[in-house]
Amino acid sequence: MPWLIKSTPDNEIPLSSHLFFVHVPRCGGTSLMQHFSVPQKVIDSRGILGAAAMKYFFLRYRTLEKANFPIRTRENYVCCALLLASLLVHASGKDADAGLALWGVPMSIYVGGMAVFVSLFTTIICTAPVIGRIMPVHRWYLWFVHYPLFRLCEAIDWCTGTNKHGYIMHLTAPKLLGYGYVTTEQMDNMCSLAIVRNPYSRMVSIYGYNRFGSHESFPAFVKRWKKLMQPYLTKGEKEDWYTPCHLLPMFEFTHYNGKQLVQSVVKQEELKYLKTKEGAHTLQQKDTSVSDLPDIVRDALLGMPHTNKRATSQKWYDYYDQPTLDLAYEMYKTDFEIFGYDAFIPQRPDLQSPKKRGDRRSAFGLTKFDPFSRNSTVGPDGMKVSKANLFGSVTSSVRREMYRRSSTSALKKSLVEMDKDEILASVAGIRRISTLKEATSSMEAESFGENG
Repeated sequence: MPWLIKSTPDNEIPLSSHLFFVHVPRCGGTSLMQHFSVPQKVIDSRGILGAAAMKYFFLRYRTLEKANFPIRTRENYVCCALLLASLLVHASGKDADAGLALWGVPMSIYVGGMAVFVSLFTTIICTAPVIGRIMPVHRWYLWFVHYPLFRLCEAIDWCTGTNKHGYIMHLTAPKLLGYGYVTTEQMDNMCSLAIVRNPYSRMVSIYGYNRFGSHESFPAFVKRWKKLMQPYLTKGEKEDWYTPCHLLPMFEFTHYNGKQLVQSVVKQEELKYLKTKEGAHTLQQKDTSVSDLPDIVRDALLGMPHTNKRATSQKWYDYYDQPTLDLAYEMYKTDFEIFGYDAFIPQRPDLQSPKKRGDRRSAFGLTKFDPFSRNSTVGPDGMKVSKANLFGSVTSSVRREMYRRSSTSALKKSLVEMDKDEILASVAGIRRISTLKEATSSMEAESFGENG
C-alpha cells in the first residue's frame, strides 16, 4: 500500500511525520487509501498519459473489489453501444457502399469484433480469479503492464499501481526495501503501519475475492489454493512471478528472518476499540494491539472507514469443516504463532484444533520470530531505537538474491535442464533464470565452507 502521508513539492514535512501503510491483502486496508485521497494525489502528479492510465487502474481496482467477474461496467456499456452500432451499420450496408473495408471485410465487422473482444477481456480475463490463479495469465499480465504499457500503471513515488513486481501497494516490507522503493533512511525514521486479521477469517475473504463464481465451494477452493501455493511452501518463492501476493502469509509482509520491519502491527479485530466508549474502557483494562499506538498511526486508524466489505451469506467460521480447517492452518501456521491467534475457533466447538491433531512442523520452525509489536522502534527504556542496520541487511539480502538469479551460470543451467516455466520467466524479462538445484548446491557449499 502507498504512502498515506508524505512530503510534496508544496508541503515539506519531516520524515517522522510521514506515514506508510504496508497493505496485507484481504486485511481491510483499501479504505485507508481512499480516506487519504491517495488515488487523486497520484493522478494529479502525473502527465496526461500517466494520469489516464492510473485513473483507469484505480477504477478497475474499485470494480474488482465489488465483483469477481464484473458485468455492469463502463467498458461493457461502451462495448455494447459499439456492437449495436456496428450491427446496424452492417445491416444497412452503408460501410460497404462507402468502401470502408479492409482485406474485403467491412469495418463494421472489425469494430463489432473488437467490442466483443474488449468486453470478454475485461469481464473474464482481467479479473482477480483469472489473473491471480491461472499462472500463464498472471505472468502475461506482469509482463504486459511493465513493458508494452511502458510502466504507465506504476507510481513508485507513492508506492501504488502495478508493474513487473506485481501490485506495488501489496509488496512486502522486505521487497519494498530490496527494490529501492523505500530507502533504509525512510524506513528507519518514518511511521509504518500494517493491519492483520485472523488467518481463518482472511482465508474466507481470499475465497470470496478469488473464487471462480458461487459454484466453486470453499473446501474445493482451499485445496486448489494449497496447490497454487506450492512454489512458496516447497521452495520459499516469494516473488510475484511464482507466488501472487494473496497467497503469501501475513508475516511475510511485516517480518524478515524473524525480525519485525513494520513499526506498528494492528489486529483488524481490535480496531473497534478505537471507535467506541466501551472500546476505550477496554483499552484501559487490557493490553491490545491498538493500545499506546504512535499518535499518527492512531489518528489514521480512527478516521478509517470500511467501504469495501463484501456481503456474505454466512459467518466466516461457518465455512469450515475439519479438513478445510486443517489445510488453512497448515498453510498459515506461522501467522497464528506470530500474531497470537488461536488455532481453535470458539464459535465452532464441533471442530478440533489442528494443534491437537499432530500437525506437521512448520517450514519456518527453524526461524525464531520476535513477538509482534505495536511500536517496534521503542526500546525498553521508552526511547526510539534505530533499526537502520536491520533495514540495510534486509535490502542487501533481497538484492543479493536478485543478482544471484540473474547470473549467467543460472541461465545456462536452466536452459540445459529445460525448465519451461523459468525459461518463459526469463524471456518475459520479469525475473532471471535460476534453479532450486543451484540454490541448494550453493547453500551446501556455504555450509561446507563454514564447517570446514
